[in-house]
Amino acid sequence: MLDLQSRIDRLSEEEQMIRDSAASFFSTDAELKRIRAQRGKQPGYGADKWQEMAELGWLGSMLPEKYSGMDLKFCEVIHMFEQMGRALAPEPVISTAILGAGAILNGDNETLKTNYLPGLASGKWKTTVAWQEKASSMDVEAEHVVATTEGSSYSITGKKLFVPCAAGADAFVVSAKTADGTALFLVDKDNQGISLDYADRVDGGFFGTVTLNNVSVEEDRLISTDGAQVLSKVLDEARLIASAELFGIMAKALELSVDFIKQREQFGKPIGSFQALQHRAVDAFILTELSRSVLIQSANTFDRTQDKTERAIAASQVKARCSDAALEITKSCIQLYGGMGYTDECNIGLYFKKAMVLAAWLGQGTYHRTRYGELTNAA
Repeated sequence: MLDLQSRIDRLSEEEQMIRDSAASFFSTDAELKRIRAQRGKQPGYGADKWQEMAELGWLGSMLPEKYSGMDLKFCEVIHMFEQMGRALAPEPVISTAILGAGAILNGDNETLKTNYLPGLASGKWKTTVAWQEKASSMDVEAEHVVATTEGSSYSITGKKLFVPCAAGADAFVVSAKTADGTALFLVDKDNQGISLDYADRVDGGFFGTVTLNNVSVEEDRLISTDGAQVLSKVLDEARLIASAELFGIMAKALELSVDFIKQREQFGKPIGSFQALQHRAVDAFILTELSRSVLIQSANTFDRTQDKTERAIAASQVKARCSDAALEITKSCIQLYGGMGYTDECNIGLYFKKAMVLAAWLGQGTYHRTRYGELTNAA
């Protein structure tokens, strides 16, 4: 498989080290036996792998050093998540280390940062963001989950949908409507009044529904009174990182498929010698390289500026590109495998299923193309 990255992109020493380290970490499960064994089983990932990732510093990759983090740049960390995508890693690193950690980090409560972020980086404590209230809605303003004041505490009532890592989380970052707007609260999972339901995902993982019934939360668990702004920032960061995983999925699926058509013979010759299949593979390869370029460009934008509009444009650009490309490429790869590609025993289908989940999560291609157009027209 031709690798244009080594010819076009000049990775820094740190970027190359991160990429190689992550690739080596996942190299022991090339046949995806671990992934298959964990499908449909709560919490959907291995505690041993989670702890190994913590020891490598991955869970604190975007955290400042004072909170036991590595303080990596986006142009560095995307190479780690690309390898996660290639390996179909089920560990909820984005929902915990990017969304959950990012929401606390960008809040105003220094005590919560000091008390919890080092534990998150070490793998001993996990959190995730519960923010969606309606299907197909990316609205960051809380509407149906309401927090009312009761003396020095709050009472939160409502329901949050599509919560990743709900089974494995120790606490939820919950957005709720207050008298002053949308606020974020850190709510322990075992608080009285919380109930959880789970829905199976097509890739073998789970989304949770978190129902809060007059859940009492102390005032010192308030993360931010400007919850909508914090959510907007961390969601765009997560969209960039999810796009890196999508890129890894499409790149690995194409590599496997090209290797397959080189070896599979029909009429006494490799099917990869048939021009129709060559054209299909080349089309997929072009989409992959376009996605790589947009991913690198967007990561550089995030490293260069804190401007929320520029970052939002970059996030929607890369999420739209990688969501659509990953779906198209993995579908095409299944067809390159022929009839066996449609069977569950064939690993290529696992890449398509993972692409389906990540392409829809945090906004699919159509949503982000629309958002990109609105943001660029308004700029």
